[in-house]
Amino acid sequence: MKMLALIAALAAATAGVSCGNESATEKPSAAAEPAPPPAPSEPTTSPAGTKQTWIYFTKNHHKGTAPGQYNTDCVGIVGTERIGARTGTTTATGTKIMWHVKVNNGGNDDDKCESLNMSDVNLRFKTDVMGAAAMKKLTANPGGVIEGTVSSDPMDVGSLIAHKYQVYIGDTPAGPDPVIIVNCGTCGPPPQ
Repeated sequence: MKMLALIAALAAATAGVSCGNESATEKPSAAAEPAPPPAPSEPTTSPAGTKQTWIYFTKNHHKGTAPGQYNTDCVGIVGTERIGARTGTTTATGTKIMWHVKVNNGGNDDDKCESLNMSDVNLRFKTDVMGAAAMKKLTANPGGVIEGTVSSDPMDVGSLIAHKYQVYIGDTPAGPDPVIIVNCGTCGPPPQ
């Protein structure tokens, strides 16, 4: 009987030590746990009279010339499918749009397109929405920014509301065709 009481006392003492001593329990090390994904960057507000969007270039895993394919090493997707903008007036310019070229998918570097030369990226417009002088084409600077201002000339914009454009690398289409929506009710305030 004394032996049974001694075993019970030792068992209780051992349980008390492991409950009070956190290091006694096995925990995986912090290095073994996967790192959480990085938080998305904080949204920014564009200055008045401007709009910004991003073009994400990733590796083209289905290169070709068939419908729905692009014959480029990278595919560019514009983050804003429909950008709302305003035409200019006689006293103010139209909405300035800035496209920022990125060589990742926006959230991480999976399928990153490292071979892209930023200066080869350009946008081709179906209309003169960016002004006749732009000749329906805007090209990225070496830092990967494309800038354009919606035309103030009614002849450039015409009666169309939706103005299609497409992402190119050099002279080859490299992504689907997003749209600039001009002078819609929700396109933002008119130029000042």
